[in-house]
Amino acid sequence: MTEIVPKRCTLENGLKVVIHHQPGRRSVTNFLAIRSGSRYETAQNNGIAHFLEHLVFKGTEKYTDNEAVASAIEGVGGTLNAWTDFDHTAYWNVVPQEEWQVGVDLNVELAFKALLRQEDLERERGVIIEEIRMLQDDPARYVHDLSTEQMFSGHPLAQQIIGSEKTVQDMSLPQFKDYRSRYYAPSQAVFVVVGDLDEASVEAHLRQQFKSLEPRELTVPEPWQGQSKAAIRVLNKATDQTHFVLGLADDKLGLQSARERYAVMLLNTILGQGMSSRLFMNIREKKGLAYAIHSHFSSLEDAGALTVYGGVNTAKVELALQALMEELENLSSKLVPAAELERARRHLIGTQEIQADHGLNLAVWYGTDWLLGRWETHEEVRRGLLAVTSDEIQSLARRIFKPSCLTLVVIGPHEKTETFAGILNNR
Repeated sequence: MTEIVPKRCTLENGLKVVIHHQPGRRSVTNFLAIRSGSRYETAQNNGIAHFLEHLVFKGTEKYTDNEAVASAIEGVGGTLNAWTDFDHTAYWNVVPQEEWQVGVDLNVELAFKALLRQEDLERERGVIIEEIRMLQDDPARYVHDLSTEQMFSGHPLAQQIIGSEKTVQDMSLPQFKDYRSRYYAPSQAVFVVVGDLDEASVEAHLRQQFKSLEPRELTVPEPWQGQSKAAIRVLNKATDQTHFVLGLADDKLGLQSARERYAVMLLNTILGQGMSSRLFMNIREKKGLAYAIHSHFSSLEDAGALTVYGGVNTAKVELALQALMEELENLSSKLVPAAELERARRHLIGTQEIQADHGLNLAVWYGTDWLLGRWETHEEVRRGLLAVTSDEIQSLARRIFKPSCLTLVVIGPHEKTETFAGILNNR
């Protein structure tokens, strides 16, 4: 099947536009990604990007309260939402084809025409503080936040996306208006539209909607350099399970070339993606040491991070970590068999094909990649995955799986770090 290559253009004010024409699709996805997130914050306003993302839904110039905002999309059968990450904030909706302009216009309203009222700020402040408490009460989620703090210690990337109770409590309305004016600009954004639409009509409508917004110089975040440094953190908590994340971050991981990024993707898939991965088969199925065990690769603009999460029987956490370190050693010391590498390739290529059937997945792919300076078609990724060899994966594993750059965070009924340090150092 021939891949449909989307239309790309950049408006005079710097807004990047992607229009992906998909014949026969009866829904339209509208996706707006902005360079805004926890790495664009200070210690004093940490959490403001996430808080602002909540606040804009409380009312805009056209839709003056949260009910009107929601009804604009849900009233025609659509869905809408948003999220904030380390390096971007995203607003999206999916609407019936004939309502595509409503979907486009709402994203513009939310990002650039929100009212930002004091009464909404005070009401939402309490909501977010409860969200923080809920997160901290969920060790399976909270352990990932603590792992990020460890890997990127001392850098804005270490900051929690949601902020802290103190920073959220201290935020004032002028701070939100200043943050929006600084980061919410067309030159810092990508707008993606996916659907069975005339490309020229979509482009003309976007130009009309954004014509009043002025261009602005791109805000570049503080770069992250180097590697994560060996560190262990234990949060002693009376949980029924022990939760851990083993992580590493590197300013070169997956960033030296597209080919290396494909090698990291394959290594991650072989290690801990799915029920046929090494971690799942050996640690869960064969040894019965964990219920949840998987790995994840994050590719940022200036860093790559590889993490392994496990939720294990507290009495068996040491055995589970030893088994995990054995798997890292195996990837470093032995070539991945040809059949296993081929399965990993087919897994990634097949997953990509399935996701291409979903408008939001496509929009996120195109929007976040171009926002962060990358652009690859699905066919380019497919060819790249097919080219990676077992030797490249082994060489990569040898380079990154070193005790000197591994971080470990453990949440559970544990008090000492010494035992865990011994396991990591005896890889």
